[in-house]
Amino acid sequence: MDENILKYISGFITLDNENLKLIETEEKQRDDTQPSIELEIGKLLGLLARLMDAKNVLELGTCLGYSTIWLGEAVKSTNGKVLSIERGSKLYQDAKKNIERAKLENYVELLLGDVSQVIYDLQGPYDIIFQDSQKSLYPKLLDKTIELTKPGGLIIADDTLFKIKGAPRNLGASMDEYNKLVFDDNRLYSTILPVGDGVTISYKLKS
Repeated sequence: MDENILKYISGFITLDNENLKLIETEEKQRDDTQPSIELEIGKLLGLLARLMDAKNVLELGTCLGYSTIWLGEAVKSTNGKVLSIERGSKLYQDAKKNIERAKLENYVELLLGDVSQVIYDLQGPYDIIFQDSQKSLYPKLLDKTIELTKPGGLIIADDTLFKIKGAPRNLGASMDEYNKLVFDDNRLYSTILPVGDGVTISYKLKS
């Protein structure tokens, strides 16, 4: 997205929880984390969750809990729950502290484990699934992700424009494969938004 457009949009966006700013600062000081979602994507997640009146949300990949907090704030009005899975024990502990500091422990459950294994133990259905785990898992877990999403629910995937954003070839290839799969799947109605490194939103059709 054009930097001037991004700067203009960002000027209107306020944080849903003051602790998000602390995580942004913490992330810049660490070298053991992947970049969190951008501010405008956080607001998008919050908007979509509110539009859906989401009660059950699944997040694949927690990191420091930045996107988790955006989603957790959104499910407050429905007394809902966000289940977020993180495989790194240090990140899991740090995310847990961030969630508690944000006073969202009643709305967020963190689970330590490998997404590629844990997801097969889940029952669902979920109103929203936010996919932000290892990029190679996006295509591999798509069928299970669709299965766990309720009819009329959303699958939101981050970083889906990696192929044209200069990311390493293997990451770009995984994202390209994922996009092809969701657009070819007759169970889904999908689009890609050119925000951040790309967000693919897929609606699970009701019939």
